[in-house]
Amino acid sequence: MIVLLLNTGCSFFGSKAYQVISIDVLTYMVKNESLIVSKVEQSTVNVQKYLPILRVTLGWMYFSAFLRRTINVPAKLNPHSPAYVGGKLLTFIPHAWQPIVGQLEWLVSHPGILYPFLLLFTAAEAIFGLFMMLGFMTRLSGLVIALLAWGIGAAGGWLGPTCVDEWQIAAVEGAAALMFMFTGSRWLSVDEYLAKKYPSGLRILNINIPLW
Repeated sequence: MIVLLLNTGCSFFGSKAYQVISIDVLTYMVKNESLIVSKVEQSTVNVQKYLPILRVTLGWMYFSAFLRRTINVPAKLNPHSPAYVGGKLLTFIPHAWQPIVGQLEWLVSHPGILYPFLLLFTAAEAIFGLFMMLGFMTRLSGLVIALLAWGIGAAGGWLGPTCVDEWQIAAVEGAAALMFMFTGSRWLSVDEYLAKKYPSGLRILNINIPLW
């Protein structure tokens, strides 16, 4: 139709034809873009549906560490017991990375500080492991767990004091936790509810912090 109008020399009608075609093309582009955005959003939703499997597993890895030290083998947090987890730090020192070595040596040489440090570390595993399982403040939990994982990996070193795969476990857990820091969790989680109620995140001092 465009070619016929141009061939007749009808510049007026040809111009109108071009305008009509331009509107049609623009409408098509808008619809197509909306369709692409819709497909991307749907794809994101589909991916989110599978993340709870990894999220709960990752959270349980850390929450169960808390249970082992407090319920299964409470002697691990008893400084007077041979099972005291503080003694394990001595086996970390030969393989630990710098500057972790100096920090470990300092902690071991100050038992009065080592004990509350272990309690704090265990509490962090419990709190953020539980948060990760529930999908509550998943981004923050992901950041904390990534730091815990990589801290253990750096302390254990490439060889590891008790088993050669400690750094491998820390690397995988740290990577998974970092992923949740970026993606959050919007499916089968507390954050799913919070995201609907507070879509901009937690507001502190006029700053929106995306914790979910």
